[in-house]
Amino acid sequence: MCVKKVHTSAQRWRFHCQRCVWSWEQVFEARHSGAHTAWYHYGLPSQPPWIEPGCPACGASAKAFPGGTPISPPP
Repeated sequence: MCVKKVHTSAQRWRFHCQRCVWSWEQVFEARHSGAHTAWYHYGLPSQPPWIEPGCPACGASAKAFPGGTPISPPP
């Protein structure tokens, strides 16, 4: 049995709703193992941040933008 090394990084993503012009940020955790990446949000498995993000204010589809700077994982 082969065990692959998993690299985990916290990423801040920005979202913008084009309907109500609401903007917000959320932190996702990306777990990388070889060519595969698993996404987590609040510790639960989730879709990647850019897949159908919904606006918390009006429910419309929003645009996702990577935040750029990785976030240091908590100690």
